Amino acid sequence: MTDATAAPPTDEDKTKINALSERLAFFFSNANLRQDKWMRLELQKAGSLSLDSLLKFKTISSISEDKSLLERAARGEDGEYGERIKKLMVVSDNGEITRVETFDWKTMGDGSSLSLYVKGIPLSEDGMKYAVSRDEVKALFEPYGRVAIVNLRFARKDGQKRASPLGKAVVEFDDEEGIEKAIADLIAVKEEKKEDEGGNDATEAKPKSVLELNGNKLTIEKMLPLKMFQNKDNNKRSRDDNGDGDKDEEPEEEEFKIEFEPVTLEWEKGTVIALTGLNSEKCDREAIREAVSDILGVSKDVKTSGLYVDYTRGQSEGNLRLKESGKETEMKELVEKLSDGSILIADEKVASAKILEGEEEEQYWKKFIEFLNSKKRQREEEKAMNKRRRLSGGGGRGRGRGRRGRR
Repeated sequence: MTDATAAPPTDEDKTKINALSERLAFFFSNANLRQDKWMRLELQKAGSLSLDSLLKFKTISSISEDKSLLERAARGEDGEYGERIKKLMVVSDNGEITRVETFDWKTMGDGSSLSLYVKGIPLSEDGMKYAVSRDEVKALFEPYGRVAIVNLRFARKDGQKRASPLGKAVVEFDDEEGIEKAIADLIAVKEEKKEDEGGNDATEAKPKSVLELNGNKLTIEKMLPLKMFQNKDNNKRSRDDNGDGDKDEEPEEEEFKIEFEPVTLEWEKGTVIALTGLNSEKCDREAIREAVSDILGVSKDVKTSGLYVDYTRGQSEGNLRLKESGKETEMKELVEKLSDGSILIADEKVASAKILEGEEEEQYWKKFIEFLNSKKRQREEEKAMNKRRRLSGGGGRGRGRGRRGRR
């Protein structure tokens, strides 16, 4: 937790905090989470990411390894990214960062509404790499608004071991204002065709501005969404709306149907204990398991115990769920000892503990089954999005975490 009595940051510290804020804003952004599977899974699994974990990211530690500066950045206390950080994330007193709005494909979409499809990116003479960097592409579009991410496109041709650059990129803006300004300036508005006396088109719609990179004039189009994200009323749009109608160049419109067999459970009554008043700063699943396993007569090994701890770090409520019934006596004894404080969790007495019954128990299982189906749908969406990236030739990921340890 930031010390309120600490000395104000120096000018050097402020520069570092601003750079750290930029990295945090990128890592926790929708644009990055659509591509960064590791980050998505960590946030889905634990609900948060710790400051200690983030300090293992090379592009963060290369700026500073000072945890207090990273925390200031995560709290949005300094720098030009402060307000953006506050809208995007919150940091708990125990150093866990959580997104304000939970990421999921259904609500966040595929980013196409904020993206432009850019053709004509310069290649090297041998055509095996790009002649410009992502930062150069990004700088070209930044006058219109903050660019969230630039993806350079690659594809592996038959017989190739290594993917080749396609000379194309997807540029995603951070907000609607940026994309709208770019579209207004860079994309021609289709007008009604006029013919001269010879019956030829007399006028041709042209964009207000044409961007160039290393002498290459860029062709810029609006990005079409995957059909899984399209409004059904707009599904009749053709590829011709996107320019040259080359199907190979517009893989984003491939249709992916999210279909799966819903999860169903035959659950047993009297197997769930609800806990309230857990210490949100110190408690975790391991502390709960350590406190209750002996009296329930189960192993402390997660895989063999038959005890599931439903708890997300930073919360004050949680549940214990036994795989099978038959431990009614042990469960009642545990509830009594938790209630009177003779058993503590993370060295603290819980506010309440009770075995769920009736409507409360039914609601618990209903929500749990909904959670399982949500996770299953997310896995299917992951497969669909991975298929999209394979069809579109993958693409770069911008300035990532870098390699340090696992990340």
